Amino acid sequence: MEEKRTKKELVAVCLLVLSLILITIGTTFAFFQYSKQGQIENKLESGTLTFIYDENRKDKNGVSLTNAFPMSDTDGTKQTGTGFFEFQVRSKARGASIYYEIYLTKDNNSTLPEYAVKTYLTEVSDTGTETGVSNLFTSEAINLYSELGESKVPSMLKQEVIGKTLYQGSVSEEEITKTFRYRMWIDNDANQVRGGEWIHNNKTFSVKVNVYAQNNSIPGPTDLTEICNDSNVNEPKLVEGMIPVYYDYEEATWKKANAKTANWYNYCNQEWANAVTIGLDADGGTTQREEYQKASPDTPIEMDDINTMWVWIPRYEYKYTNLGEQYAGGTKEHPGEIEINFINGISDTPSNENYKVHPAFTFGDDKLTGFWYGKFETSTSSECKESTETCNKADLKPYIKPNTTSWRYVQVANAFYASRKMQTEKYAIYGFPNDESYDTHMSKDSEWGAVAYLSQSQYGKYGNDEEEVYINNCSQLITGIAGDTASAEASDSTCTENTYETLKGQKASTTGNITGVYDMSGGAAEYSMAARKDPDTGRLATLLSGFVDDEVSEKKIPDAKYYNLYANNISTTACDGQVCYGYALSETASWYIDSGFFVESPTWSIRSNHYNTGLNSGIFAWAVLSNGFAWPTYSFRIVLSPIGA
Repeated sequence: MEEKRTKKELVAVCLLVLSLILITIGTTFAFFQYSKQGQIENKLESGTLTFIYDENRKDKNGVSLTNAFPMSDTDGTKQTGTGFFEFQVRSKARGASIYYEIYLTKDNNSTLPEYAVKTYLTEVSDTGTETGVSNLFTSEAINLYSELGESKVPSMLKQEVIGKTLYQGSVSEEEITKTFRYRMWIDNDANQVRGGEWIHNNKTFSVKVNVYAQNNSIPGPTDLTEICNDSNVNEPKLVEGMIPVYYDYEEATWKKANAKTANWYNYCNQEWANAVTIGLDADGGTTQREEYQKASPDTPIEMDDINTMWVWIPRYEYKYTNLGEQYAGGTKEHPGEIEINFINGISDTPSNENYKVHPAFTFGDDKLTGFWYGKFETSTSSECKESTETCNKADLKPYIKPNTTSWRYVQVANAFYASRKMQTEKYAIYGFPNDESYDTHMSKDSEWGAVAYLSQSQYGKYGNDEEEVYINNCSQLITGIAGDTASAEASDSTCTENTYETLKGQKASTTGNITGVYDMSGGAAEYSMAARKDPDTGRLATLLSGFVDDEVSEKKIPDAKYYNLYANNISTTACDGQVCYGYALSETASWYIDSGFFVESPTWSIRSNHYNTGLNSGIFAWAVLSNGFAWPTYSFRIVLSPIGA
């Protein structure tokens, strides 16, 4: 806090940490009192405001919740002893009013979701009677933390930390004392069990209590319902053959979703839309596919019948002016939120000068309402025995499933044309139509970036009260696995213990739950359809990729819409002398300490890094350094773009 303020300002800030810790609960508050005197222009004293946080308790614990499990509102509001924290506002005013706000900021290390925490503020009378203080938006005294409005005070103080308004008031009498009590507890509805384990077990939630005061009125907070707004999410566009699905945690199975109801997706709750395709039956027919297509919603879908799984990435714009070394208001180790606004329809005009419509939603001449991203790294049939001889073929059938071995030992050209053949030749395997209403292709850097930015927003894992996407550290390169930490070393045990549907496995998802995209950190490094220009031809560098630079070869260089082309090895000017906006290159370089670099020659781009590179792996890891050859630890990702608005 600055020591000097303007003559009209009186600022007092007191920081305390209130901790809600499951299983082991309790935190210590040091006694803290702070006041600052402000002056009006004629230098008359306008008043003194003192905030006192009293901690006269034997155990020195400001808050100590003894019940580690969810409790009812009735029990939460009646917590006594160390179950509440008491503080006072004392004022001596001389005519001029003093306006103040009490607001909360959440600690970055909190892991318990905001929607699982209840808050309750009361004012205590001289006789000890407590009266609940209504929230400015909800008009209720008891609120979920996620329901509180966003305070304007942090922005007034030029701070990036988002705060939640708890109370606003003013004093103008000569002397006044207000006593408040703040309580926090776990919502009684936060009792979900998945896989036999409470989903909030061993999680923490900490907030700082801040008090700000000045002689001018303080703007009211922003309604958080305006901030988390997914009403503009374009409805997922299903291609013929795709079946919408949701995951039933209690029964541990995927089920057919009703595409017109809310159980399919909710981006404000970090639940992204998923869809699957069904393989042919044992006799090579389509009977089982037809049965699933005709089935009613909530019908279980067996994983053995699925051959591809997809996640919907809706069209959006993103704030680009605070990225790079500003880390979206965070730090290199803990980047902040990438601010995203969904775009209904196909408008390519940003809402203001600080935003750009993400380039991944333009595919050649087509503007996309969104695209489907392969939920896992690509795998293939048992014909591939992990060697170049058997795996480096464009005729193999791509699969996109969990708990399968990533398809490796494949050149970029064969990976690309195998992706294209899902539409052009092998469409019947997936139930796709034989037309141009969609396009399947290998992922580009821009498309990877679109998924990464969405994950780092309030709609992705960042908004799920977690941060970095965990590494897939499975040394057997099995899809959908998570390490025990975000940057864990290579392991064999996680290949079977931390599978995608487990609580630990879901930490490797872009949402922190089962609805997101997996394998975007670690696993196999992933080739991207992005490369440096060949300095001699000015075209895509072929190198050892398998592409042939002519117009007649079966592996000719594809149309420009299928790849990102870089002009040089400087990431800030690689796209025609400019930043490659949205590509998750220089805009997010070194975020979470993920590695990233170009080399001084024509090369191909890879993403995520390997299962065994620990801290250097990550959703923001990249390197434009490969020759495109069929390496044993490089795989690829597939995109399905519905064409037409």
